Amino acid sequence: MDTKSKIDPVEEVYNKRLRGGFFISTTDGKRTHFHNGCWVTQCSHEPPQMLVCFPKEMEGAEIVKRGRKFALSMTAEDQEELMDRFFKGNQDIESMGEDEFIYKETGCPILKHSQAYFDCEVDQMIDNRDFLIVIGNVLSSEILNPDKRSLTVNHLMEREGGVEGAIVPLVGFDNK
Repeated sequence: MDTKSKIDPVEEVYNKRLRGGFFISTTDGKRTHFHNGCWVTQCSHEPPQMLVCFPKEMEGAEIVKRGRKFALSMTAEDQEELMDRFFKGNQDIESMGEDEFIYKETGCPILKHSQAYFDCEVDQMIDNRDFLIVIGNVLSSEILNPDKRSLTVNHLMEREGGVEGAIVPLVGFDNK
């Protein structure tokens, strides 16, 4: 779903791998940004750390630099409709519904009905070409809905109609 995928020479192979869907949030207290991504992985056991990429073209890269925190919600299969609304442009808390979110240590919005989450404080940032690679110490994590399965990026892209016309959330929004 990156905006430069048409020029990426490895995109065809990249799209063949199974990709979990993560709803990524960051805030600096004044501005918040959401994006969906699959550029997420565990990168340490001791201490527990998660690695996530923020495309530099998105305001989220600047917000995570200022706020030094992020949350990763593992989207669940029954959140497909919510993700469809998100990609049609409902990309702030008010539009998505305040009752869709919970908040933990960092204050970053977490999808309440997701499968699980990681709430992270930034440990390292690596400026890597068109992405900001961010490694965060996991402050808390929890399986919120153990009976739910993950909503994969593959499913969203391969279903009838895919994600055509998806609005990429380049800009964040002001907090209330």
